[in-house]
Order: sequence, then structure tokens, then C-alpha cells
Amino acid sequence: MEPKELMGYYKMKVEENLKEFFKEKKKGLEHWSSREACEILEEYTLRGGKRIRAILMIVGYKMMGGKNDEIIKASSSLELIQSYLLIHDDIMDESDLRRGKDTVHKIYEKKHLKNGFGGRPIRFGESMAIIAGDLANAYAMEILSSSDFPAELKVKAIHKLNEIIEYTGYGQIIDIYSGALEEFKEEDLLLLHKYKTARYTIEGPLALGIILAGKEPEGIENYAIPVGIAFQLQDDILGLFGSEEGIGKPVTSDLAEGKKTLLIIKALENGSEEDRKIIMQALGNPAVTYEQLEKVREIVRRTGSLDYSKNLAKKMVEEAKDYLKGIEVEDEEMRDFLLWLADYMISRSY
Repeated sequence: MEPKELMGYYKMKVEENLKEFFKEKKKGLEHWSSREACEILEEYTLRGGKRIRAILMIVGYKMMGGKNDEIIKASSSLELIQSYLLIHDDIMDESDLRRGKDTVHKIYEKKHLKNGFGGRPIRFGESMAIIAGDLANAYAMEILSSSDFPAELKVKAIHKLNEIIEYTGYGQIIDIYSGALEEFKEEDLLLLHKYKTARYTIEGPLALGIILAGKEPEGIENYAIPVGIAFQLQDDILGLFGSEEGIGKPVTSDLAEGKKTLLIIKALENGSEEDRKIIMQALGNPAVTYEQLEKVREIVRRTGSLDYSKNLAKKMVEEAKDYLKGIEVEDEEMRDFLLWLADYMISRSY
């Protein structure tokens, strides 16, 4: 199976499992508000995304000899963890859109306004979204713990999943501080990407699959961490240079949120005083304009910051592939997929 075909196949299987889970979950909810929350979570979870974390969990499992199709059910838990984290992330970033549609707190805020409820619409929306995110986390644990694997392997997997969430939290802390601190260096950013993206998106899912295959995941971080950091570097490039249609949110979002990406850090280091002034006027400005965005884009190109990010991502991908080629696996097709994926992570277009 070709890599893109494999991604499409497992994406479909994971989504089928999620639909079935939500169908059964809604049957047991007695109050309309609980069913409503479940429906909103279902729509939010299924509205888009490549299901890369779930797919990597399946790939890690099969690469190390796993044969049980129950891995598809177990892997779908990661899509609910993704919803849990994204819903809370949307609140922290004050984002109105996620994948081109209303964020969960915005859905509830509009519901409050439409129905004329008492109290503050924004507060209501954020409160309900926090609860919805917590429910997504509980649903994820339910799916993983009820999957048909030996109990001792599930315990190890749940322990690993909690570790993934823990380090994602540490990454989020660094992320929030990055917007508040005047000085935020490249090494701080790379640690942020290691915790918030590489461990969560690549290393964690692969390790979970390997654990459920009954193997030890030691060493897989030598592939996963550099690929994960490269993925985030490319994501930041797309965030600054992409289109609203392509990234599913306003193109000014990263600047408005004050995100100190490697693009911004190196442009501030290498730019003139006037360049730094232009960047700082746009960074963290909720009213940043498209004209300001274009000026920042030009500075990032001219200072060599864009090339620096691209070259670092490429170097990391090559290191990851070299490691993966040297390890023993039981399914070569899955290794080939991971080699393809490493290149794909930095070839996504803007």
C-alpha cells in the first residue's frame, strides 16, 4: 500500500470507530445538555484533520509485529486527546476558528447569545468548552482502557499516555511564557517543540503502538523527536506564509497571538532596528493587519530566517531517517511509511 493510500485507509477506519463510539455514548446520556456536549465534541473531533497521531500508533504497533485489529479502536483515543488539548488551546489563544469552523467556546458563546441566557456569554462559552475538553480526555481513557489488549500492556500504555499529556502541559507552559517574556531564545523554542509537538505528535503515538505490540519503545525517540521538531518548524512556516483556507484560521493568527516562532526569533536577531520595530508592532497585536503581515513576511525572507528554519528542519529529518534505517523491525512497509512521512513533514506546501 502506498503511503498516502495507507494514511487514507487508516484515517477512514479511525473515523468509523469514532463515529461508532459517539453513537453509543449518546445513547446513555440522560440530559439534553450532556447529549448536546457530546454532539458538539463529535462534530469538533470529526470536522477535519489527517488523524496522524492515531495512524502513527497503528504504524508503531504493526512495525513491531502487532496483529490485533483492535489497535484501530485503541488508536482512536488519541483523536479525543487531540480534541481535549485543542479545545483548551483555543481558549488560551482566544481563537474563534478551528479548521475553518467555530471553536467550541465560540459555539457555546453564540448559543448563550441566541437563547438570551443570563450572565456573560464569553464566560459561559469558555466554561462549557473547558468541560467539553475534560470530557474528551475521559472518553479517550475509556476507549484505550476498554480495548482488547492484555491488561498489563494497557496499564503501560495508559502510563505512557499520561506522560505524553504531562509533557504537552510543560510545553504549553513554555509556550504561554514565550508570549510574555521579552527574551525567548532558539533553545527555549526547540525545547517547547520537543515537549508540545515531537513527544505528543510523533514519539508518543509510536511508543504507544510499540508498547501494545508487547515491545519496548526505547530508541524510537531518535527518529520521532527530530521529525516532530521539523514538523513544527514547517507548521510555523505554514502559519506565517500560508492561506486561511490552507491553515483553517486567519493568516494573521500567529502574529496576533504573539507566537515567537523560530522565524520570528531569527528575524529579530538578524534584522535592523527598523525591522525589529515592525515585527514587534505586529507581534501580539490582536488588530494586526494584512499589510503588517506582508511586511513581517518580507523581513523573515530577507534576513535569512525562512531559509534557516527550512534548513534546520531538513537536517533533522535526515538524522531521523538515518536512525530509522538502522533498527530492526518486523514490518518493512511500516518503516517505509515512516521514512516517507519524515520527508512529507517538511514538504507540506504554503
